[in-house]
Amino acid sequence: MRKELKIALNLAIFLLVAGFVWYMVTSLNKEERIYADTGAANTEPFVSPYTKTATFDLPAEVNRFELVDDKLYVSATQSVYIYDTGGRQQSSFPVKADVRDITVSGDSIYVLYPTYIEVYSHGGELIHEWEACSELSDYCSLAIAGEYVFVTDAANKNICQYTREGGFRRFIQSPRGFIIPSYNFDIESRNDTIYCVNSGRHLVETYTLDGEFISAFGGPGGEAGFFAGCCNPAYISFTTDGELITSEKGNPRVCYYGTNGEFKEVLLNNRLLGGGNKAYEVRALKDILFVAGKDKINVYQLKVES
Repeated sequence: MRKELKIALNLAIFLLVAGFVWYMVTSLNKEERIYADTGAANTEPFVSPYTKTATFDLPAEVNRFELVDDKLYVSATQSVYIYDTGGRQQSSFPVKADVRDITVSGDSIYVLYPTYIEVYSHGGELIHEWEACSELSDYCSLAIAGEYVFVTDAANKNICQYTREGGFRRFIQSPRGFIIPSYNFDIESRNDTIYCVNSGRHLVETYTLDGEFISAFGGPGGEAGFFAGCCNPAYISFTTDGELITSEKGNPRVCYYGTNGEFKEVLLNNRLLGGGNKAYEVRALKDILFVAGKDKINVYQLKVES
Protein backbone atom coordinates (compact mmCIF):
# COMPACT_ATOMS: atom_id res chain seq x y z
CA MET A 1 0.00 0.00 0.00
CA ARG A 2 2.85 2.34 0.87
CA LYS A 3 4.60 1.58 -2.44
CA GLU A 4 1.43 2.32 -4.45
CA LEU A 5 0.99 5.62 -2.60
CA LYS A 6 4.57 6.61 -3.39
CA ILE A 7 4.09 5.80 -7.07
CA ALA A 8 0.87 7.82 -7.19
CA LEU A 9 2.55 10.77 -5.49
CA ASN A 10 5.48 10.71 -7.94
CA LEU A 11 3.06 10.51 -10.87
CA ALA A 12 1.10 13.50 -9.55
CA ILE A 13 4.31 15.54 -9.20
CA PHE A 14 5.36 14.57 -12.74
CA LEU A 15 2.00 15.62 -14.18
CA LEU A 16 2.13 18.91 -12.27
CA VAL A 17 5.62 19.76 -13.58
CA ALA A 18 4.71 18.70 -17.13
CA GLY A 19 1.59 20.87 -17.00
CA PHE A 20 3.58 23.88 -15.83
CA VAL A 21 6.18 23.43 -18.60
CA TRP A 22 3.39 23.12 -21.21
CA TYR A 23 1.76 26.31 -19.92
CA MET A 24 5.02 28.29 -20.08
CA VAL A 25 5.85 27.10 -23.60
CA THR A 26 2.39 27.87 -24.99
CA SER A 27 2.37 31.29 -23.28
CA LEU A 28 5.71 32.22 -24.81
CA ASN A 29 4.63 31.02 -28.22
CA LYS A 30 1.45 33.03 -27.93
CA GLU A 31 3.39 36.18 -27.04
CA GLU A 32 5.78 35.60 -29.96
CA ARG A 33 2.82 35.19 -32.33
CA ILE A 34 1.28 38.45 -31.11
CA TYR A 35 4.46 40.40 -31.83
CA ALA A 36 5.01 38.63 -35.14
CA ASP A 37 1.45 39.30 -36.28
CA THR A 38 1.57 43.00 -35.43
CA GLY A 39 4.77 43.41 -37.40
CA ALA A 40 3.51 41.49 -40.42
CA ALA A 41 -0.06 42.76 -40.52
CA ASN A 42 0.73 45.47 -43.05
CA THR A 43 1.90 43.74 -46.24
CA GLU A 44 2.04 46.92 -48.32
CA PRO A 45 5.57 48.21 -49.04
CA PHE A 46 6.58 51.13 -46.86
CA VAL A 47 6.69 54.48 -48.62
CA SER A 48 8.37 57.25 -46.64
CA PRO A 49 7.19 60.87 -46.91
CA TYR A 50 10.90 61.82 -46.84
CA THR A 51 13.79 61.31 -49.23
CA LYS A 52 17.50 61.44 -48.38
CA THR A 53 19.12 64.50 -49.98
CA ALA A 54 22.54 64.95 -48.38
CA THR A 55 25.14 63.54 -45.98
CA PHE A 56 27.97 65.30 -44.22
CA ASP A 57 30.81 63.56 -42.44
CA LEU A 58 32.03 64.39 -38.94
CA PRO A 59 35.53 64.11 -37.44
CA ALA A 60 34.43 61.42 -34.96
CA GLU A 61 31.45 59.31 -33.95
CA VAL A 62 28.50 61.33 -32.66
CA ASN A 63 27.56 61.08 -28.98
CA ARG A 64 24.54 63.39 -29.10
CA PHE A 65 23.56 66.49 -31.05
CA GLU A 66 21.19 69.44 -30.87
CA LEU A 67 19.60 71.76 -33.44
CA VAL A 68 18.95 75.37 -32.42
CA ASP A 69 18.53 78.49 -34.56
CA ASP A 70 19.71 76.81 -37.79
CA LYS A 71 22.86 75.48 -36.13
CA LEU A 72 23.83 71.92 -35.26
CA TYR A 73 25.72 71.41 -31.99
CA VAL A 74 27.43 68.03 -32.16
CA SER A 75 29.20 66.23 -29.33
CA ALA A 76 31.74 63.82 -30.84
CA THR A 77 34.45 62.12 -28.75
CA GLN A 78 36.02 64.96 -26.72
CA SER A 79 34.88 67.98 -28.73
CA VAL A 80 31.77 70.00 -29.48
CA TYR A 81 31.44 70.98 -33.15
CA ILE A 82 29.11 73.69 -34.39
CA TYR A 83 27.82 73.41 -37.98
CA ASP A 84 25.35 75.27 -40.09
CA THR A 85 22.51 73.21 -41.55
CA GLY A 86 24.42 72.83 -44.81
CA GLY A 87 27.15 70.87 -43.04
CA ARG A 88 29.77 73.63 -42.93
CA GLN A 89 31.73 73.70 -39.68
CA GLN A 90 31.57 77.06 -37.90
CA SER A 91 33.68 76.35 -34.82
CA SER A 92 34.62 73.76 -32.20
CA PHE A 93 35.95 73.49 -28.66
CA PRO A 94 37.26 70.65 -26.46
CA VAL A 95 35.29 68.96 -23.69
CA LYS A 96 35.94 65.98 -21.44
CA ALA A 97 35.35 62.36 -22.38
CA ASP A 98 32.11 60.41 -21.88
CA VAL A 99 29.59 63.09 -22.85
CA ARG A 100 26.04 61.80 -22.36
CA ASP A 101 24.03 64.69 -23.83
CA ILE A 102 24.20 68.26 -25.05
CA THR A 103 21.59 71.00 -25.21
CA VAL A 104 21.57 74.72 -25.94
CA SER A 105 19.64 77.51 -24.29
CA GLY A 106 20.28 81.16 -25.14
CA ASP A 107 23.96 81.97 -24.81
CA SER A 108 24.78 78.73 -22.99
CA ILE A 109 25.71 75.21 -24.12
CA TYR A 110 25.01 72.55 -21.48
CA VAL A 111 27.14 69.39 -21.61
CA LEU A 112 26.11 66.39 -19.52
CA TYR A 113 28.44 63.74 -18.10
CA PRO A 114 27.60 60.71 -15.92
CA THR A 115 28.04 62.62 -12.65
CA TYR A 116 28.27 66.34 -13.45
CA ILE A 117 27.21 69.15 -15.79
CA GLU A 118 29.29 71.78 -17.53
CA VAL A 119 28.03 75.03 -19.05
CA TYR A 120 29.95 76.70 -21.90
CA SER A 121 29.65 79.89 -23.87
CA HIS A 122 29.21 79.57 -27.64
CA GLY A 123 32.88 80.44 -27.91
CA GLY A 124 33.83 77.38 -25.85
CA GLU A 125 34.60 79.10 -22.55
CA LEU A 126 33.67 77.08 -19.46
CA ILE A 127 31.47 79.42 -17.42
CA HIS A 128 29.86 77.10 -14.86
CA GLU A 129 29.76 73.49 -13.64
CA TRP A 130 28.27 71.41 -10.85
CA GLU A 131 28.36 67.89 -9.49
CA ALA A 132 25.44 65.46 -9.40
CA CYS A 133 23.31 65.59 -6.28
CA SER A 134 24.02 61.90 -5.62
CA GLU A 135 27.39 60.14 -5.61
CA LEU A 136 25.69 57.11 -7.18
CA SER A 137 24.17 59.03 -10.09
CA ASP A 138 24.54 57.87 -13.69
CA TYR A 139 23.12 60.67 -15.82
CA CYS A 140 21.73 60.02 -19.30
CA SER A 141 20.01 63.08 -20.76
CA LEU A 142 19.10 66.67 -19.95
CA ALA A 143 16.56 69.31 -20.95
CA ILE A 144 16.14 73.02 -20.21
CA ALA A 145 12.69 74.42 -19.43
CA GLY A 146 11.98 77.80 -17.90
CA GLU A 147 14.59 78.48 -15.24
CA TYR A 148 15.28 74.79 -14.66
CA VAL A 149 17.53 71.98 -15.81
CA PHE A 150 16.04 68.47 -15.83
CA VAL A 151 18.38 65.47 -15.85
CA THR A 152 17.53 61.76 -16.09
CA ASP A 153 19.42 59.39 -13.79
CA ALA A 154 19.59 55.72 -14.86
CA ALA A 155 21.15 54.57 -11.59
CA ASN A 156 18.52 56.09 -9.30
CA LYS A 157 15.71 55.84 -11.89
CA ASN A 158 14.41 59.37 -11.45
CA ILE A 159 14.57 62.86 -12.90
CA CYS A 160 16.69 65.45 -11.04
CA GLN A 161 15.56 69.06 -11.23
CA TYR A 162 18.10 71.87 -10.81
CA THR A 163 18.11 75.62 -11.22
CA ARG A 164 20.25 76.89 -14.09
CA GLU A 165 22.92 77.70 -11.50
CA GLY A 166 23.02 74.10 -10.30
CA GLY A 167 20.86 74.40 -7.19
CA PHE A 168 19.03 71.13 -6.50
CA ARG A 169 15.23 71.44 -6.40
CA ARG A 170 13.68 67.99 -6.32
CA PHE A 171 13.61 64.40 -7.52
CA ILE A 172 10.77 63.51 -9.89
CA GLN A 173 9.45 59.96 -9.78
CA SER A 174 7.23 58.24 -12.32
CA PRO A 175 3.89 57.12 -10.85
CA ARG A 176 4.48 53.83 -12.68
CA GLY A 177 8.14 53.66 -11.71
CA PHE A 178 10.90 54.21 -14.26
CA ILE A 179 12.29 50.98 -15.73
CA ILE A 180 15.56 51.65 -17.57
CA PRO A 181 17.18 48.41 -18.83
CA SER A 182 19.82 50.41 -20.73
CA TYR A 183 20.76 54.06 -21.11
CA ASN A 184 17.61 54.88 -23.11
CA PHE A 185 16.31 57.56 -20.74
CA ASP A 186 15.84 60.57 -23.03
CA ILE A 187 14.21 63.81 -21.89
CA GLU A 188 13.04 66.92 -23.79
CA SER A 189 10.91 69.99 -23.10
CA ARG A 190 8.28 71.89 -25.04
CA ASN A 191 6.01 74.74 -23.93
CA ASP A 192 6.86 74.31 -20.23
CA THR A 193 6.09 70.59 -20.39
CA ILE A 194 8.66 67.89 -19.75
CA TYR A 195 8.62 64.81 -22.01
CA CYS A 196 10.55 61.76 -20.78
CA VAL A 197 10.82 58.19 -22.04
CA ASN A 198 10.06 55.33 -19.68
CA SER A 199 11.68 52.89 -22.07
CA GLY A 200 11.29 49.71 -20.02
CA ARG A 201 7.53 50.35 -19.93
CA HIS A 202 7.45 51.46 -23.60
CA LEU A 203 5.97 54.85 -22.72
CA VAL A 204 6.51 58.57 -23.18
CA GLU A 205 5.50 60.43 -20.02
CA THR A 206 4.84 64.14 -19.51
CA TYR A 207 5.33 66.33 -16.41
CA THR A 208 4.85 69.93 -15.33
CA LEU A 209 7.80 72.12 -14.36
CA ASP A 210 6.90 71.35 -10.72
CA GLY A 211 7.34 67.63 -11.36
CA GLU A 212 3.65 66.74 -11.41
CA PHE A 213 2.74 63.85 -13.69
CA ILE A 214 0.42 64.83 -16.56
CA SER A 215 -0.07 61.82 -18.84
CA ALA A 216 1.59 59.02 -20.79
CA PHE A 217 1.19 57.34 -24.14
CA GLY A 218 2.57 54.32 -25.98
CA GLY A 219 2.70 50.73 -24.77
CA PRO A 220 4.36 47.45 -25.80
CA GLY A 221 3.77 46.10 -29.30
CA GLY A 222 5.37 45.76 -32.70
CA GLU A 223 2.80 47.71 -34.68
CA ALA A 224 3.12 51.39 -35.50
CA GLY A 225 2.11 53.56 -32.55
CA PHE A 226 3.54 51.11 -30.01
CA PHE A 227 7.08 50.23 -28.95
CA ALA A 228 8.68 46.78 -29.17
CA GLY A 229 11.86 45.33 -27.68
CA CYS A 230 13.27 45.67 -24.19
CA CYS A 231 13.58 49.45 -24.08
CA ASN A 232 11.91 51.77 -26.55
CA PRO A 233 11.59 54.55 -27.54
CA ALA A 234 15.27 55.44 -27.35
CA TYR A 235 15.11 59.12 -28.37
CA ILE A 236 12.45 61.81 -28.59
CA SER A 237 12.44 65.24 -30.23
CA PHE A 238 9.97 67.64 -31.83
CA THR A 239 8.93 68.94 -35.22
CA THR A 240 8.93 72.70 -35.78
CA ASP A 241 5.17 72.62 -35.13
CA GLY A 242 5.65 70.89 -31.78
CA GLU A 243 4.61 67.36 -32.73
CA LEU A 244 6.62 64.59 -31.11
CA ILE A 245 9.18 62.47 -32.97
CA THR A 246 10.26 59.10 -31.56
CA SER A 247 13.24 56.99 -32.58
CA GLU A 248 13.47 53.28 -31.80
CA LYS A 249 16.25 50.73 -31.70
CA GLY A 250 16.26 46.97 -32.38
CA ASN A 251 14.40 47.40 -35.65
CA PRO A 252 15.11 51.13 -36.02
CA ARG A 253 12.36 53.44 -37.18
CA VAL A 254 11.31 57.05 -36.71
CA CYS A 255 7.66 57.98 -36.10
CA TYR A 256 5.77 61.07 -35.16
CA TYR A 257 2.80 61.80 -32.91
CA GLY A 258 0.41 64.65 -32.27
CA THR A 259 0.83 66.83 -29.21
CA ASN A 260 -1.74 64.66 -27.41
CA GLY A 261 0.21 61.45 -28.09
CA GLU A 262 -1.95 60.33 -31.02
CA PHE A 263 0.10 58.28 -33.51
CA LYS A 264 0.40 59.96 -36.91
CA GLU A 265 2.85 58.22 -39.21
CA VAL A 266 6.09 56.28 -39.65
CA LEU A 267 8.61 58.67 -41.18
CA LEU A 268 11.68 56.49 -41.73
CA ASN A 269 12.22 52.73 -41.48
CA ASN A 270 15.31 50.60 -40.89
CA ARG A 271 16.34 50.49 -44.54
CA LEU A 272 16.11 54.24 -45.09
CA LEU A 273 17.93 54.97 -41.84
CA GLY A 274 20.90 52.83 -42.84
CA GLY A 275 20.24 49.51 -41.12
CA GLY A 276 21.74 48.07 -37.95
CA ASN A 277 19.98 47.82 -34.61
CA LYS A 278 20.93 51.06 -32.85
CA ALA A 279 18.54 53.99 -32.57
CA TYR A 280 19.22 57.08 -34.66
CA GLU A 281 18.96 60.48 -33.00
CA VAL A 282 16.74 62.85 -35.02
CA ARG A 283 16.22 66.63 -35.12
CA ALA A 284 13.71 68.47 -37.30
CA LEU A 285 13.78 71.88 -38.93
CA LYS A 286 10.58 72.70 -40.85
CA ASP A 287 10.39 70.02 -43.59
CA ILE A 288 13.91 68.65 -43.05
CA LEU A 289 15.09 65.84 -40.76
CA PHE A 290 18.70 65.63 -39.54
CA VAL A 291 19.60 62.09 -38.51
CA ALA A 292 22.86 61.14 -36.76
CA GLY A 293 24.44 57.82 -37.65
CA LYS A 294 27.92 56.93 -36.40
CA ASP A 295 30.28 59.62 -37.76
CA LYS A 296 27.89 61.39 -40.12
CA ILE A 297 24.61 63.24 -40.27
CA ASN A 298 22.12 62.38 -42.99
CA VAL A 299 19.63 64.94 -44.25
CA TYR A 300 16.10 63.96 -45.31
CA GLN A 301 13.76 66.31 -47.16
CA LEU A 302 9.98 66.08 -47.09
CA LYS A 303 8.74 65.06 -50.52
CA VAL A 304 6.81 67.61 -52.51
CA GLU A 305 3.43 66.34 -53.65
CA SER A 306 3.00 66.61 -57.42
